[in-house]
Amino acid sequence: MAGRIRGVVAATIVMAAALTAPGTTATAAPGCEPWQVRTVATGLGLPLENLAFDGRGGLLVSRTLFAGNGSVERVTPDGAVNTLLPVYGPGALSVRGSELYVNTGHITTDGLLGLKTGTIDIHDFDTGKRRTWATGLTMPDGGTVLPNGDAVISTLIGPKRGLWLVRKENPAAPERFGPDLFGPNGMVVGHDGGTLYVANTGDPDFQIAAIDLANPAAPPKKIRLQAPWPLNIIDDLTIGTDGRLYTAGEHGIVYRVDPGSGATCAIATGVHLGSSVRFGAGPGWDPESLYSTGFDGAVRRLVPPGATD
Repeated sequence: MAGRIRGVVAATIVMAAALTAPGTTATAAPGCEPWQVRTVATGLGLPLENLAFDGRGGLLVSRTLFAGNGSVERVTPDGAVNTLLPVYGPGALSVRGSELYVNTGHITTDGLLGLKTGTIDIHDFDTGKRRTWATGLTMPDGGTVLPNGDAVISTLIGPKRGLWLVRKENPAAPERFGPDLFGPNGMVVGHDGGTLYVANTGDPDFQIAAIDLANPAAPPKKIRLQAPWPLNIIDDLTIGTDGRLYTAGEHGIVYRVDPGSGATCAIATGVHLGSSVRFGAGPGWDPESLYSTGFDGAVRRLVPPGATD
């Protein structure tokens, strides 16, 4: 959430310092063992907003620089970094087959003013060509491509705050979508293909909304992380093969959440200023490990207990 109002986040980081300080431990529930945190790359620029895997040996990160100038950077398993695309205000990244969907125009002032300057651009890995697919978006932050080829994006702040549906048949006319969330952010589709999980940033009531894609106007299931506010504030989330959700937040804590029971496990701390998490995919990236981007310009790997690598 590059460039956003930082008051709540600043308070969160201060409170998290005690939790992540050396020698501080939390009582783990059964099956809630800590994961090891390793650094993959640093110095990628400030801040890193989102990540995805291209399935071809690259970890892709969206990086926003001064005045909205930014890029999508490609990191290889050896830590080498190269620019894939220049992007104005890059937000969420989604890979679908041989194509990368990139939110552009993720600019705070545009969100506050309700300006429709955002787009979704598509980069074809096979041809190297890029095209603009969707237009008329306001500060598109989180986003994902649905199983039917439509897309959903989130606008965190301003008069256009909320979720927006981009239909593949008419991508130039985004529509209001789903419930009115306090701070919609990152999102992921469940393994059933029928549930959209959305991070509800900054809402002390509940942190994850589970939306029925067959009836998105219905009240969502509310999932509240079992952690004290504001340490439960999350920015983004992903889903594991086990069907559980994994979150990223600026407080440096990565949570694993059972979407059925709401049971919460802090699997890692010290993942500083975390903005996004994804499981590894493609050559050189461990599918059992989580990879995280941070506003501190670092990419980290979270290795599960018992892993030999």
